[in-house]
Amino acid sequence: MNENIDSGARIPRTKAAIRDMTIAGAFIAMGVLLPGALFENDFQTQIGGIALGIGFGWLVKSIICHQTLKSGVHDAT
Repeated sequence: MNENIDSGARIPRTKAAIRDMTIAGAFIAMGVLLPGALFENDFQTQIGGIALGIGFGWLVKSIICHQTLKSGVHDAT
């Protein structure tokens, strides 16, 4: 459990990676901060859940994409 993460395992600080993290953060914040989005039982709850799902999905997608691009999996040979 006390493993150190090497610097090669981090997401690169490129313009595209920062843009993806910003988009994901915006969707997550929108899903959490909508009025009554987490506690009510109406249409805003549905929109909040969709926004959270999009945000977390975008975050996972961008982490996987940028890790595989950094490791060279998608290099054309």
